[in-house]
Amino acid sequence: MRSIVVKIGSSSVTRSTGPDPVVLTSALDAALNVRSLGWNVVLVSSGAVASGSAYLARTSAVQGSARLAAAVGQPFLMDIYRSVSEVSGRHVCQVLISESDLRSARAMSAVRDVLAECQAAGIVPVVNGNDVTDSHGSDNDGIAVGLAVESGADRLLLLTDVAGVHDGSAGAAHLPDLAATEIRAVPTGRRAGTGRGGMRSKLRAAELAAYNGIETHIAAARQPGVITACVKGEPVGTRIRPARDRFPPESRWIAGVAISHGSIVINRPAEESIRSGASLFASGIKKVDGQFAGGDVIEVVTPAGRLVARGVSKVSATLMGLIRAMRTDEIAIVVTEILARFLRGEGPGRPAVDHAALRPPVVKALDIVGSYGYELTRRLALEIINLFPAATVEAMLDAGRDEGLAQLRERYSRLSSDLSFIDRNRLVVF
Repeated sequence: MRSIVVKIGSSSVTRSTGPDPVVLTSALDAALNVRSLGWNVVLVSSGAVASGSAYLARTSAVQGSARLAAAVGQPFLMDIYRSVSEVSGRHVCQVLISESDLRSARAMSAVRDVLAECQAAGIVPVVNGNDVTDSHGSDNDGIAVGLAVESGADRLLLLTDVAGVHDGSAGAAHLPDLAATEIRAVPTGRRAGTGRGGMRSKLRAAELAAYNGIETHIAAARQPGVITACVKGEPVGTRIRPARDRFPPESRWIAGVAISHGSIVINRPAEESIRSGASLFASGIKKVDGQFAGGDVIEVVTPAGRLVARGVSKVSATLMGLIRAMRTDEIAIVVTEILARFLRGEGPGRPAVDHAALRPPVVKALDIVGSYGYELTRRLALEIINLFPAATVEAMLDAGRDEGLAQLRERYSRLSSDLSFIDRNRLVVF
């Protein structure tokens, strides 16, 4: 059987008084009935926070947190879904996914296996982000595309309270079709609905789905028969076409499931290099966005914003931002200065390196290093030592401190020529 992941936004499933049983009933009825058309459905349902907030406002004098509202509201949603399924003699189950699950390939593999069991048993899984444990609230658009990619779904349907994606023109109808390469040019100043994500979140989910070989539709939740129409291939909302074939299962976590913690902008030679199978070096990085650590998944984009790849960063955003676009000898100057300040136990102060004959980007990086407190310097120094453990220990043990640092700069200059900023074996190029 083919499969579709359907996500319904908060603004579509709730009213001021709580969950909207009409929308929820319609969605689940469709999910139960399209199995006769050869499709399995995973239903990602928002609305726990809004439902719980409405209930607490009616019954309690205490204004609870969003976490409490989610804990209260989740049973309300499932009560409605369960009552609908029991009428038809079918079954539903609940799956809560936290942000930590999306960061773990093993956890998402377990979720994929549970969804496969549901399909085999004819059970419709109702998925929601775990707003009780996620500190910033759940991103159900991200969860929906993550599930679609992980499970190898054929289609993703993002339901909201507008008919589709608009290009921003006054009075214009929604776009019937949109290419993945056009997504980042779509204006998204007006939010779609009252949920956390808005249209920008849906478009980013659709972009990721497209680069993972999945067709996506963004459509109105209250359009009669919208889920069935989408399954039948009828025009529904805005369609974002797949940009390539699906990846094999072993590549999917990096390609589209894991949360992206930031992005780097690369130049044209760097793009050509990674497309040919080579590594990504500092000289090809133009800009660093986000606060990621070594081991986090990040996106690689062009200056125009086109998505090129996703991969696991070897270094933090802080260190990458300091040494991007530098030559190997310049990288050695900066990282050795960080290590020297750490060994001297220094806080903010002017770097000891002579600025004469250095390029302005190197001088700027050294000044930034000089502004760091000791704790940040320590973290960066430990990160550098982990990148070059043998060379660092060997240089510091073979000579006195000053001689050791001079040797270390020379060693770092040679080693930096092979320093790939994204693990080549954990890079997925689109």
